[in-house]
Amino acid sequence: MAFHLGCFRALHDRGILDRVQVISSVSGGSVLAACWAYRAEDFEAFDSHVVSVLRRGIQTDIVREVFCSAEGLKIVATLLVTGTLSIALRLLALILSVPRALLGLPTAALEGALHAGARRLPVWGSLTTAFEGALGRLFGDAAVDQVKRPHLTVIINACDLKTGTAFRFGSRKSGGWRYGDITGSKTPVAKAVAASAAFPILLPPLVESFMFEKQGVQSKQTVALTDGGVFDNLGVAVLEPGRAHDAAFSEPVTHLISLNAGGGQFDIDGAHPYWWAGRVARSFEAVHRKAQDAVYQRLHKYAEVGDLDAFGMIYLGQQDAKLPWTPADFVTREQVKNYPTDFSPMSEENLHLLTTRGEQLTHIIVERYLADLAN
Repeated sequence: MAFHLGCFRALHDRGILDRVQVISSVSGGSVLAACWAYRAEDFEAFDSHVVSVLRRGIQTDIVREVFCSAEGLKIVATLLVTGTLSIALRLLALILSVPRALLGLPTAALEGALHAGARRLPVWGSLTTAFEGALGRLFGDAAVDQVKRPHLTVIINACDLKTGTAFRFGSRKSGGWRYGDITGSKTPVAKAVAASAAFPILLPPLVESFMFEKQGVQSKQTVALTDGGVFDNLGVAVLEPGRAHDAAFSEPVTHLISLNAGGGQFDIDGAHPYWWAGRVARSFEAVHRKAQDAVYQRLHKYAEVGDLDAFGMIYLGQQDAKLPWTPADFVTREQVKNYPTDFSPMSEENLHLLTTRGEQLTHIIVERYLADLAN
């Protein structure tokens, strides 16, 4: 959020931000994008509001939801009831699989029924629903179709773990191609952002039921939504030229500006990915980086062949030596690349470093690649 705020400051100074027609956000970037899109205030008030959120942090609000609201009871009930029954059903299925494997007994159908029963157990609350409650303090009762910025289209990207496909909440429509479009009441912004930012290594998926309509047929389906970066690491699939599989959400653009708060290349001595947690986390990050690199190559190619008028990548983890120039007071990658994303209160120093790097990189990239947009 802090890095992206700095990028927004520079885009505002250049006269570009108010001309943005589409914001497609993913993961933690969805928090800042929603703060911009769903608050009717000038840039100075927006900036002040985000700074106050960063200084205060969101951790306290999440803790309050867990321990001082009905959400905590729902979480406990889910752990005790659903968690216990799920373990029991899956353990019983495992026990039944032994005589099937050794003696050939016909227990496969019963094992399948036990697994299906475990999958259908209710999820009343989780840390992600507590996160949603905390975000409700930022966005109130605003729904995803209630964008406050004139002529701005918003797409908040998530991923449905049940089908492994993209799931999107948009100011024009919401849903996913496997399910169709969400019908009925509009989704709260807090729910959409919580789903988009539910980093799977830290947060469980947001389990939610919606009414969908697909090809004229309505049905109620339950989805398990996680961080949009799992499917679309940069949130640009709906903006890429000629992406037919995303036609339902496709938004034609002439210029594309990517804001990426990733830390960049791994340090050689930065991790010991031997034990389970370390190797799973590092493998997850490596897959994301590879997918991200492929997307960036495509976007640069679109600009080269004229499918995009211009593309600019503003990347916190940018290798500083590859920049065309830097100011005398430049904030380096090394100063900020290891700052954690944990929603804790930010110090004045860290807030300054991250926002300043965002501003500086944005000015550099705009002058180099997007000069036709700048004032």
